[in-house]
Amino acid sequence: MPAMDNPHAPAAPSYLLVMTATIAPGPSARVKRSSPQVRLEDYKRALRFWLSYPHAAAERILFLENSGADLAELRAIAENENRHQREVEFLSLPVRQIPAGTNYGYAEMQMLDEGLALSKLRLSTTHMIKVTGRLTFPALGKALDRIAKSQSVPFELMIDCRKLGVFRRGYDARVQLFVCSHNFYDRALRGSNREMNTTDVRLLENLMYRKAIRFKGQPGHYLRFPCNIDAVGYFGFKDRRYDSPRTAVPRKMRALLRVIAPDFWF
Repeated sequence: MPAMDNPHAPAAPSYLLVMTATIAPGPSARVKRSSPQVRLEDYKRALRFWLSYPHAAAERILFLENSGADLAELRAIAENENRHQREVEFLSLPVRQIPAGTNYGYAEMQMLDEGLALSKLRLSTTHMIKVTGRLTFPALGKALDRIAKSQSVPFELMIDCRKLGVFRRGYDARVQLFVCSHNFYDRALRGSNREMNTTDVRLLENLMYRKAIRFKGQPGHYLRFPCNIDAVGYFGFKDRRYDSPRTAVPRKMRALLRVIAPDFWF
């Protein structure tokens, strides 16, 4: 029964879309798409997308940046190209060193810990949608609507876990996009970057899988997206598009498997 017709359904979430950004990555980041000007243009395109996105997922936007870059052009977009009058908050956070043996994910989680603690918009919302700030996800609203129609308990987590390929054993979780309640973040994720190490939890994808898998099968916790939510934009480490021809076959396979074998992780 759709949530709107069920008097016992949980209240609808109110979302804070959190765009994480590093406009001027340091040399230790080892990203190919490293030009601050190129990356700034990526963030500008993404911000314009979310400002016009026709879904409640983007009614409130928090832009977090951790390289000390000038945010004036982004602020101007939020002020002058915001026809839906979305609430937008910008926070510049201190530049943090990434500990030896870990990768960009350590700083990413540190940015979330610090930014969410400072955010004023967080106080008026129940859930956060974490997006890599250079990317957009057109199908996000469709996935959230499917969950809203099917859930009978409070919605806590939506993340996409996957089985790694032939040459990489195990599982991990995609971290360009995930959604969780603020309560879940504070209970399960805050401060978790301290668990990253040089072996089994070196990557943020490893850390997020380890945190999420404990909730597999529990009501309100979705460890697979209910539909494909493909990223639009450029890989940071490879400087090629997520929707390039070489990714077409895996994307189509994932979309098909979500329909015919929703419990198969790929």
